[in-house]
Amino acid sequence: MRLLFIFIYLLFFSGLRGQSYHQLTDLPTLYIEVYNGDDIISKENYIDAKIVYVDGKDIRQYENTQVRVRGNSTFYAEKKPYKLKFATKQALLGNNHAKAKSWTLLANHCDKTMIRNALTYDLGNFFGFSFCPAAQFVDLYLNGNYRGTYQISDQVEVRNKRVDIDENNGWLLELTDDIHKDEPYIVTDRNIYVNIKNPKDEYLTDISLLSITEWCNQLSHSIWSEDYKSTITGYRSMIHEKSFIDWYIATELTGNIDAFSSIYTYKDTNNALLCFGPLWDEDLGYNNSSEKDLEKCLLAFANRNHPIEETMHHIWEDPWFAQSVYQRWKELLDAGIQQYLLEKIDSLRNVIYQSQQENFKQWSITEPIFSFERHLYHDTYDEYVNDLKKFINHHIPFMTEEFYNHYIVTKNNSIHFPPVSTNNVLYNLDGKIVNTPVKHGIYIKNHQKIIY
Repeated sequence: MRLLFIFIYLLFFSGLRGQSYHQLTDLPTLYIEVYNGDDIISKENYIDAKIVYVDGKDIRQYENTQVRVRGNSTFYAEKKPYKLKFATKQALLGNNHAKAKSWTLLANHCDKTMIRNALTYDLGNFFGFSFCPAAQFVDLYLNGNYRGTYQISDQVEVRNKRVDIDENNGWLLELTDDIHKDEPYIVTDRNIYVNIKNPKDEYLTDISLLSITEWCNQLSHSIWSEDYKSTITGYRSMIHEKSFIDWYIATELTGNIDAFSSIYTYKDTNNALLCFGPLWDEDLGYNNSSEKDLEKCLLAFANRNHPIEETMHHIWEDPWFAQSVYQRWKELLDAGIQQYLLEKIDSLRNVIYQSQQENFKQWSITEPIFSFERHLYHDTYDEYVNDLKKFINHHIPFMTEEFYNHYIVTKNNSIHFPPVSTNNVLYNLDGKIVNTPVKHGIYIKNHQKIIY
């Protein structure tokens, strides 16, 4: 019996090794060959497979790899996302990215452009986040069957060139809700669920679990205390201010409907402050959700149904927060964030254009996958890309005005504009006359707001 098994095993593998692997489009092609030929259907159990990565003349083979399905709602889609686990650490995307065993393979099936997650990688780099999950598009074959355009990305985990903190004792925490809780997790006294992504295994002792719980409750108390605006005893004494402001602005910019139910944060062992990031899971971002039109809406004021939404709404009452958000937003406008995103959209469109043509031969371009994705559908790929650009062009001016409105309400010193007899005089927000607006922002002209 054992000899028969060995014979079948060798026969099967000799067939795989004799297979010809080719590149389908101008993107790399990824082949997943399950050893027993089965489909990959479990989110809990890995299945053994061989992976072949074809990029031009570069053909890399990885034996003894494990694959499983990943995702929550996307788990139920026919075009499924996967998690890959290699036998040894691999610099799968080159030396500029992590060398790791775990990688994700995103289907981007809810997003007809398939570039929203990749665009957020570029957005994170523009903001200067210390870690931005990678975005390498590939064509995927599973057991010899074409499956469409996919995206190789980093697993969000503690590791060099990912969330680069102490692997044993650093904290990687996902702030979430009851629906998205995942073992191990804690619940704060304000009913915010916290998934503990790191420490792992034996390093997550009862003592460390208690420390995380107490620290999270202390942060919650500092946010909701009477002196929460204090720099000494308020919430700012416990968070990394810049990463918090950047995370919030980026969240409003992407209009990610799931943003407040999955917030990644981390704290190193030698750092008293909680940092925010990375940005993650944006396939329903940029107004790609049927739940609410976010083109002219801020998430922090859209709903107050969950503890995290209530918390963000409360923090907006702090003058420091309103002023910091507006000042940082002006910096980003001056740095050209709108044009940057539009150019990245065009670039990403060109990157996957050949591949998306093949993808939409396999999957419908005109039909919804889930009820919670957007309900405006087109016949061509470029119409979806244009919708994405339209959102950027409409949402950024809206954010500018909204951030200004909150800023001006909380500004400590009133702005006094001197009376003048000449009309059409332009003032900046400090009440000084300017000849020509040289920066993006808010100006006053004839006692009215002018937005450039």
